[in-house]
Amino acid sequence: MNNSPKIHFTYKQDMDVTSLCQGDVLFATDEIKKIMEDVHPYFLKEQYKYFMVLTQSCDLVKRGNKSCKAPYITLAAVRSLDDFFEKQIIQKYATKIHGLVFLDERKKTTAVQLIERVFNNTEQGYFFLYKEEMLDFPETMVAYLRVAISLKSQEHYDECLRAKRLELSDEFKAKLGWLVGDVYARVGTTDWDSIKTKKEKQKMFEDELQSRCIISTTAKLNALKEEIAERPESFNDKTAVDDFLNNIKIETTYDKTITVIEECINEYNSNYNDVEVEKFMNIIRNKSVLKAILGNN
Repeated sequence: MNNSPKIHFTYKQDMDVTSLCQGDVLFATDEIKKIMEDVHPYFLKEQYKYFMVLTQSCDLVKRGNKSCKAPYITLAAVRSLDDFFEKQIIQKYATKIHGLVFLDERKKTTAVQLIERVFNNTEQGYFFLYKEEMLDFPETMVAYLRVAISLKSQEHYDECLRAKRLELSDEFKAKLGWLVGDVYARVGTTDWDSIKTKKEKQKMFEDELQSRCIISTTAKLNALKEEIAERPESFNDKTAVDDFLNNIKIETTYDKTITVIEECINEYNSNYNDVEVEKFMNIIRNKSVLKAILGNN
């Protein structure tokens, strides 16, 4: 029985070191940087540590001493998951103040759904690359399929091959081909269901969001922003923020409505005893539709 630890299902255990394939992840080696210096200097920036091959595998096969069929090797930029969060989630759904990221809990579901699509490689324009220590790939990354550059295969094939660090499994090569070609037919691939329960997946996606954002109601976030404006020195870490949000008491629209209803009942008939009033109020409080209509703000 083979008891060796399994690598993440996205990758091949033993990559082909003799040929480039669609989906190969290339490290920005000194050789690659030298090429970029001559043809694409923009990608010498620190955030571009990896690139992903987008050219189809069949066009990259070298036949003896001849060059591969493809005249160019198309590479997509790969950046950290933190970078993706900054541009696609934080800038769209959250606000930044005093170095802290605030997310209204009403936008949490939408943000989590985007994270889930990216993790499952169903978000057009991106390809998710989960970290894998055993393959010397220590950080979770995202390939930006629309941010692509081309290198001449006749001149740079060997340098790219030497920079190869990861190879996708065959099914994920197919998924990448679907995403790159923008073909609207689902490619079946192994996904997170194979290693996590639905509850565990949901927690993973929410943890990714909560590790980067402070999530609360609009009212509480507004109160927090006011406090930070007045006393910025008191909110230098997340613990201070969490303490404030956990301890602050803000009457929501729902709370105010319940209070008014109770007052109306007492004004209508002062002869109702406390037990009767409480029973009636419990019926109202248990109407989930009322809370849904009024929200938590």
